[in-house]
Amino acid sequence: MNVLGIILARAGSRGLPNKCMRDLLGQPMIRYTIDHALQCNALSDVILSTDSEPAKAVALSAGIEVVDRPQELASDLATVDAAARHAVESWELSHGASVDAVVLLYGNIPVRQPGLLGRAIRHLQRSNADSVRSVAKVSKQHPDWLHRLEADVMAQYRPNSIYRRQDLTPLYYHDGAAVVVRRDALFGALETPDDHQAFLGKDRRAIIQGPEDSVDVDEALDLVIAEGILRSRQEAVVNTTSPHENLVPRVKIDTRTISCGQPIYVIAEAGVNHNGKLSRAIEMVDAAAGAGADAIKFQVFSAERLASKDAPTARYQRCSDDATSQRSLLEGLELSFEDFREIRDHCKTRAITFLATPFGLEDVAVLEALKVDVIKTASTDLPNKRLLEAVSRVGSPLIVSTGASTVAEIHQSVDWLLRRVGPERLILLHCVSSYPAPLESINLGAIRTMAEAFSVPVGFSDHTQSVQTGGWAVAAGACVLEKHFTLDKTLDGPDHAMSLTPDDLKEYVSGARNAFRALGNGVLGLTELEAEVRSVARKSVVAARDIPAGIAIGAGDLTLKRPGTGITADHFDELLGRRTTVPIHRDTLFDWDMIE
Repeated sequence: MNVLGIILARAGSRGLPNKCMRDLLGQPMIRYTIDHALQCNALSDVILSTDSEPAKAVALSAGIEVVDRPQELASDLATVDAAARHAVESWELSHGASVDAVVLLYGNIPVRQPGLLGRAIRHLQRSNADSVRSVAKVSKQHPDWLHRLEADVMAQYRPNSIYRRQDLTPLYYHDGAAVVVRRDALFGALETPDDHQAFLGKDRRAIIQGPEDSVDVDEALDLVIAEGILRSRQEAVVNTTSPHENLVPRVKIDTRTISCGQPIYVIAEAGVNHNGKLSRAIEMVDAAAGAGADAIKFQVFSAERLASKDAPTARYQRCSDDATSQRSLLEGLELSFEDFREIRDHCKTRAITFLATPFGLEDVAVLEALKVDVIKTASTDLPNKRLLEAVSRVGSPLIVSTGASTVAEIHQSVDWLLRRVGPERLILLHCVSSYPAPLESINLGAIRTMAEAFSVPVGFSDHTQSVQTGGWAVAAGACVLEKHFTLDKTLDGPDHAMSLTPDDLKEYVSGARNAFRALGNGVLGLTELEAEVRSVARKSVVAARDIPAGIAIGAGDLTLKRPGTGITADHFDELLGRRTTVPIHRDTLFDWDMIE
């Protein structure tokens, strides 16, 4: 796919004159956009479209090709898409090649998230949409909280009775940081000249960011905000515990933060392995806490509401139980509201988070009454809008499994959810809905793909029988792990045989946490642990023979030997031709005081 990056920068600006050339931490503001474009490997080429001579000079110094924007495309009345079409045609004419898509980059946006442009391009490719833009959630400026003023009299912009911010319908604004448009849509807009949004095509997609992830500089205050964010990022590079920590939003579960760079969050999946017995469920809470899990998950359902009387069982269910239908199987695995309340309270005493998966609207009401900290939905309910709507209204963070779903179903459901709860309340789990799942099927690379596509924390719902896969998933980018366990693998029931024992679960949790520690912070450079090896194993410049004072040093006078406490090897050539000030005996490490 031939993707052309077009940096757009006019010389004129009413709000902040010559703003793309304003100084920002020691360099012209447009230089940040140029750097963002050059760092994006998904762009085939990058050009600047401008009528600003200073901007041209900056671009040329960075090796960026310049397209001179004609005067009719440099006025306030000129549209962005017209300038982009001119740039595309100019590039195609001079390069003898065709463009498939363009990334529109505004020179007055110096703040972008690392990797944003690549994510937007990949989203366009995967979704086959006409355009993809970055958006951020509207908060206090939501239309339902705005007013008109008649003199000093306030009138609601849109009559409503919404009191709590969390009850506002999520709305999003385009932050300008990323705009990817297919060439067909860009030029197809010429057929509808009165529609100034037509160049975005009919199928318009979004990737969600935080409001702080981009700054569109239009006035002096924006410049101050941009400077503050950029300065804090520079400080974070020096002091950060993880270079990836801010790439995705953070989700709070109880006192824990779920995000890249944060310790792995492990959910012990009790499911229905209590076999309908409260006492066994309590034992499972103790076992999960003892294994070091952060949370334990159950399932809330009514067999009669969940399955029709003749719904067949799955193969893995038939292998472990004599039930002839799902309903007859599930009837013996139910727990009551009072049971769950006791389980929840026991979780509190063991300092482990209680969560559960509801399968119907009545089950959601049970969890809301229990005041749960988080709700988990099953892969089978990913397209179930009625259930997802109900859990989104509870107000808790959501963990959503995506197994047994097509790419289109995942995108449709997750986009729908993001519009309702936003990225700060959503965690996705990559999942292979097979019980058990063979190792060759689990496709852990999909974790990173999903995180890049939706910009939310992503974990792994692990249906393998391995104790090692948790650590592998952490290395693949998982922020959350979910793993089935049982007190006894020989018990009757659909999940016991493929579940871990408590001892296995403890090993699984330990392996995942060790993997997280082993990943480290990703920051390049010398560590304190390496200092001794560096000192004794690196080489210094050493006298290859006895050298009298006053001699011009030649290559034959020098060699390189351990330890690395003298003049380092990279200065070898600097010593050649310099004169010694003192006699230097063979095998002596050179010091700068020994030479002129």
